[in-house]
Amino acid sequence: MTSFTLNIHEFYTELKEAGFTEQQADVIAKIQGRAASATIEQVKSDLHLDELATKRDIRETELRVVTQLSAMQQDIQVTKLTNRALLAVCAVIATALIKIAFFN
Repeated sequence: MTSFTLNIHEFYTELKEAGFTEQQADVIAKIQGRAASATIEQVKSDLHLDELATKRDIRETELRVVTQLSAMQQDIQVTKLTNRALLAVCAVIATALIKIAFFN
């Protein structure tokens, strides 16, 4: 991002060199400084620059996402193992019921 700096002293000096009195140069430089500051603040507000994410914000968010993804992957693995175990139990029960029904 480009930075803007208004050198009030330099501006004041240029006004004096151009023939303005000390009082005129002082007042004009102060007014120009306030106007520049107000313009910068308005631009920041208009562009919502205060709401932009920093690199640190992005890294922290990425870490949270990776952590949550890892936890979800573990949950999926547990669910797969549980489903396999339940399928095996169902197979044993089905086999037992078939044996009871046909071989008793």
